[in-house]
Amino acid sequence: MSRQRVQYILSELSRIILVALLLFSGFVKGVDPMGGAIKIEEYLRVMELGSLSVMAPAFSVALCSFEFLLGGLLLMGLWRKITAWATTIFMGVMTLLTLYLALFNPISDCGCFGDALKLTNWQTFGKNVFFMAITIVYLLTYRRVSHPLRGTTGFVAATILLLGWGIFVGGNLRHLPLIDFRPYKIGASLRELTMIPENAPQEEIEYLFIYEKNGLRETFNMEDLPDSTWTYIDRQERVIKEGYEPPVMDFAIYAGGSSQQATEREVTQTMLLNESPQIWVITPNWETTPIQIGRKLNALYEWAESVGVAMYGISGSSPEERGRWRNKTAAAYPLYFCDGTTIKTMARAQPSVMLISDGVILDKRAVRDLPDKYTNQDYEKLSSLLRQAPHARLHIERWGLLAAWIVFCLVMLIQSIQWEDKSKYSEYQIKTK
Repeated sequence: MSRQRVQYILSELSRIILVALLLFSGFVKGVDPMGGAIKIEEYLRVMELGSLSVMAPAFSVALCSFEFLLGGLLLMGLWRKITAWATTIFMGVMTLLTLYLALFNPISDCGCFGDALKLTNWQTFGKNVFFMAITIVYLLTYRRVSHPLRGTTGFVAATILLLGWGIFVGGNLRHLPLIDFRPYKIGASLRELTMIPENAPQEEIEYLFIYEKNGLRETFNMEDLPDSTWTYIDRQERVIKEGYEPPVMDFAIYAGGSSQQATEREVTQTMLLNESPQIWVITPNWETTPIQIGRKLNALYEWAESVGVAMYGISGSSPEERGRWRNKTAAAYPLYFCDGTTIKTMARAQPSVMLISDGVILDKRAVRDLPDKYTNQDYEKLSSLLRQAPHARLHIERWGLLAAWIVFCLVMLIQSIQWEDKSKYSEYQIKTK
């Protein structure tokens, strides 16, 4: 096999691997850009740049867009030198960043694949070292890569890719993520996620006691404690057997905390064990929720009351903030408290509506997707959701738009390759005449 042939195989193989990495990484981040924003906020806090947190959503969109579009350009063979160097610089920065994370562990999960795939910091660093090596191979051999799209055709293809990606990410920002990688997906049981079953394995702990006598320290267990001539120094705990841990820890909902009731009481189990349908309106903070949303929620509450469905507003807001929301919007539904970070994990849109029955999530959507005024048809749709088994909505319109975009891009790519082949053949005929 000739040297040129080897270089061609290496260039194409490295390109395919990098395309798969960048498209997958960009896609799973683009599905949930607000989740990426939450992760970027963690990085900014670690770097003591918390003042830039307001820009986290923009940084998240920019990062996933850069990865996905770079992968698309590599796939189409456009601007080979620019994409080769851009990929090398990007992978170099990511490798150095993950080395820092692996050594000092300021953040437990780097978020390189969003919530779709969790890796430890050392696993992430090892992954980046591998792909950095692939990137160097591509940088040294990119001139051998075929580039079917050039000139105007390449520009048009890149524009279509950019526009389609913008529509996709915009839909995930405006509504809920098209694919939910988090535990609180439609059909999930909040009981199973957050509560410990009655017969679950319990944690077994051994208590060790440290005593001292005549300058000598020894460790004793409960059954072998020394006499009174020894002086007690300290106590240690050792886990002998790990107990059951629910997939979601520290999930709690509190009622009260208003001017009429100074202390809050936990109502988590009461709500999760309630077999009747419930509507949860969840938002990290009522202070950042637009006032006009209040009218939609009041209309929803009127319907819920008419059919005997309980509705709760659950937020990470303080009692004072909840009181201001009630005064501004005339909200008549109960306002409860839950940790803001937990709420951001449950649903990305602010606010969102969850339909709960017997502890199971039947439906979940952004409040902006609800009508301002409810017709009889809207009431029928909501009522039918309460009667049917939990199911994952397919978001037919959004999936259809995504599929149409992908098919169109593939058709354009195939047509462009055929057009380039015809052009080369025509040039060859002219030269041979």
